[in-house]
Amino acid sequence: MKHRIRKMLFISVISGIILNSTVFAAGTVESASMTAFVEGCNAYSEGNWKESIFMLKKAASYSENNTPETYYMLISAEIYAKENQSALSDCNYFVENFSDSIYMPQIQYLRGKVLFNLGEYENSIVELSDFCHQYESHSMYPVALYWIGEALFACEKYDEAQSVFERLIADYPDNSKVAAAQFKIESIAQRAREEKLLYLLKQTGEEYLAAKEDYEKQLKLYNNDAVYSTRQKLNEAQKKNEDLEEQVRILEQQIELLKKDAQSVVEANSEPAASNQKKALSSDSGRGTQTSADASIASYDSIKILKEKALQAQRLLDEKTED
Repeated sequence: MKHRIRKMLFISVISGIILNSTVFAAGTVESASMTAFVEGCNAYSEGNWKESIFMLKKAASYSENNTPETYYMLISAEIYAKENQSALSDCNYFVENFSDSIYMPQIQYLRGKVLFNLGEYENSIVELSDFCHQYESHSMYPVALYWIGEALFACEKYDEAQSVFERLIADYPDNSKVAAAQFKIESIAQRAREEKLLYLLKQTGEEYLAAKEDYEKQLKLYNNDAVYSTRQKLNEAQKKNEDLEEQVRILEQQIELLKKDAQSVVEANSEPAASNQKKALSSDSGRGTQTSADASIASYDSIKILKEKALQAQRLLDEKTED
């Protein structure tokens, strides 16, 4: 397609040269300006874009070659060489100086394409839309539609881009850009699916984070309740221990008193028994024997009671140790 357009462009420009070039007198040698132009055209036809740009700029520096044909070919060579900034400048110069040229529609299209190449997508959409509005029957109309769709796609206006691509496919099914337009439509559909999945993933992630936050909050509350309950149980156990310690202290005091009482009873029972033994023997042996037996029984009962209290105190001490 590019080669066909390039060939048509070359034939068109050469025809313009024949019609508009300066006619020299017979026997004269071609001027330097004509030589530069012809060499630029030859380099263009061979695809030598750098050489063509150099020679065409040299030719355009002469007033006789400052023509629409020279700049049209120069702009085309710059676009092929990807010198888009220079091509944009020359397009603007062409519009300012050759607005009534027959090449004006092509220059307007090329300027829109150059703006796209430079990443100025909004300006490219405006320029190519103006071209389509003014030249609906032009052969580059479907291609201009395609680049409008590409510019919309680059601006992330996917719905609008899809509409343009679908129009290109429906109205110009035989155009060379149809396959590329179909691919872009599929890309937009794939992107829509990916965005939907990303949205669902985001929603799921947010729900997960909310559930996790709620779980951690509940766990913290549970731990706080557990700590409070444990602290309360510890306080109760400490209070119980204090009560047991107090009971033990009291029992230890009672044991000491009981030991003293037991000692007193033993001493009291032993001394009178020795002093009264003789009296008992002299007076009435039967009566003395009864008195001594009663004293022994009383002493035995007191000691038994003391032992029981001591055992009780020991059990309390053991319980305190276990707690």
